[in-house]
Amino acid sequence: MLDRDERRRLDEIERHLTGDDPGLAERMNGRASHPSFRGALRPRTALVVFTYTCAALCLLLGEGGGFFLGVALATALIALHDWRVYAV
Repeated sequence: MLDRDERRRLDEIERHLTGDDPGLAERMNGRASHPSFRGALRPRTALVVFTYTCAALCLLLGEGGGFFLGVALATALIALHDWRVYAV
């Protein structure tokens, strides 16, 4: 166990480190600042990827209208990424 003076010094070093480099302090505490892959793959992201894939498939099959509609839908989903929908 550390005595009171050593604990005070360690707390001071921790505060200094947190002030200088918060990202490093978070990594040292075990809390990574970047999300995991599972957290990054949200339903809206999956929908955008699916829509772009369907649009590419329509392009390969010669369906120009479906291609442009799919690209327009996926682009609208990307453009409106910060809109929130709340259930009533």
